[in-house]
Amino acid sequence: MALKLVTQANLTDCGLACVAIVAGKSLETVLRVAIKECGYPKDGPHTTTDDSLFKLLDHFGIKYGKKQKVKTVEALPPVAIMETRKMPSTGNSHLVVFERTPEGDEHALDPGWWLKQQIRSDWNRIKLDTFIPIYLPEPATKTSKKKTAEPPTATEAETSASQSPAKKAKPPKSKASGKKSTANTATNSEQEPTVKDAQGDAQAEASTLVQPEETGTALIVGDESKADNTPAQEPGDVA
Repeated sequence: MALKLVTQANLTDCGLACVAIVAGKSLETVLRVAIKECGYPKDGPHTTTDDSLFKLLDHFGIKYGKKQKVKTVEALPPVAIMETRKMPSTGNSHLVVFERTPEGDEHALDPGWWLKQQIRSDWNRIKLDTFIPIYLPEPATKTSKKKTAEPPTATEAETSASQSPAKKAKPPKSKASGKKSTANTATNSEQEPTVKDAQGDAQAEASTLVQPEETGTALIVGDESKADNTPAQEPGDVA
């Protein structure tokens, strides 16, 4: 994962900017932690000592090694916070971040806002003195996409077909509710003719008429009270 450059805000907060670079945080976030936990003055200066640098790295969960002298650029670890030689005019040193990319590119991320080119590799001008190894977690590797399975050959298909037994068709499951519904339907179908027959007999009796005399009214032969008082039976009530 490539580191992102963070530019310092004044002449003394290069150390805070370097912590922001390796921690992936903003300069403002690191400054708030420095003021709260390391006793930095709110209005500056924000000069970073070794102790305060280690406290800030610990706070953000950044692992680091012992401070040591720079021998060669090739001997540096993939990531390090480097300190330049102290400038005689001010007596202060300057902190930058060294990075070696997976492609082998080696450069320094310089937080100095006064520079035209802040990603530098002009090692003859950067007077390197000491460095602190920084051990960042390796980025998670992306899982490779699964390859599409190749279609089997004719021989493999025949072999698979001969070895795999034919699946038997499963009989349809009969549900209890279906059985109950079928039974009710059968009962109703058996009972309906009986009701119709009873009603038909009553109507037949009531409709039996004696041929009227020339001057009389037709008389109903049969028991009228029996025919009239027989209630119509519901299909479900017939025994």
